[in-house]
Amino acid sequence: MDAYYIPTIFFTLFFVVDPIGLIPIFVTYLSGYEGRERTRIILKATFISIAVSLLFIMLGKYLLRFLGITSGAFLVAGGILLFLISMEMLFGIPSKAKMRNRCDNEPEEQNADVSVFPLAIPMLCGPGNIAALLMFSQDAWGDPFKTGMLMALSTLVFLIAMMVMFFSAAIERLAGQTGISIFQRLMGLILSALSVQILHNGLVSMGIVS
Repeated sequence: MDAYYIPTIFFTLFFVVDPIGLIPIFVTYLSGYEGRERTRIILKATFISIAVSLLFIMLGKYLLRFLGITSGAFLVAGGILLFLISMEMLFGIPSKAKMRNRCDNEPEEQNADVSVFPLAIPMLCGPGNIAALLMFSQDAWGDPFKTGMLMALSTLVFLIAMMVMFFSAAIERLAGQTGISIFQRLMGLILSALSVQILHNGLVSMGIVS
């Protein structure tokens, strides 16, 4: 197995989920919740994100096969999508899928359960994360070690996001908006390089590039 296999998966998933960049959003949606209720929301959002990610890892191959999509084609599509996400991170452009609710003028429903929507989906487990999981699950198919490692790394990323949610307010006060913005742009830069490599691997798989 390639020595860079595990770091590539971990950092790609971490940068796509982007828990550091989501700190201001975590603070917004978790404000007003204290004690057990806040803990319940965070744990529920984490559990749902993990469950959805594991579902796509296990069934992704069947889904792509049903749609007639080759692994090379999905690598190319995934690389392009991840590159676009990295550009959003680099230039500080809010993701429409993740920021939609913050831009709405309609008042939020009282006692609405924010753990499922928008915290779990699409903030934590959004289109970029699902695309990355499908892409890596294609490569891991038939290899129990790779599949298990992908599941473990995906779960680890969401557990890190869970800890960030618990301490989001404190981290925001400590790092400040400027610190969070700088870190997010650094993650975007690294993700852009990873996405180009994934795109190249897809083109090689399709026989377009030697």
